[in-house]
Amino acid sequence: MPTFAELYCARTGCSPHQFQQRIFWRTLHWYALPLAPLILISDYFASDYDLIDACSRATRMKEIYQELHERRTYPRHSNWLRRHTRLRISTRRLDRLAARYLGRPIKSTI
Repeated sequence: MPTFAELYCARTGCSPHQFQQRIFWRTLHWYALPLAPLILISDYFASDYDLIDACSRATRMKEIYQELHERRTYPRHSNWLRRHTRLRISTRRLDRLAARYLGRPIKSTI
C-alpha cells in the first residue's frame, strides 16, 4: 500500500525531499506564520517534524490516529510556548490533510 507521503507527492507533484516542508507549512497554525521563520533557526519545531515524519510512513488513517494520540504526551510538547501560544503545527489540519490522501476509515455498524 502506498504511504501518505507517496500519495501526497504523486498528487501534488512534489519530490519526497519536499514533503516535510510542504506539510509543515500547510499545517502550521496561521498565527504562528510570522514567528516561524525566526524560530526555525533553533530546534523548536523538531517534535513537529518528528510527527510529520512518523505520519509520512502511514498507509492507513488508523496509523495517523495512533501517532497523533501518542504525541499528545510527548515531552517536547509540554513547554510553555507550545501549550499557551500554540506555536506548532495543527494536528487537526494534519489529520484532515492525511484523510484527503488516505481516506477516512469506514465505521462499523455492528
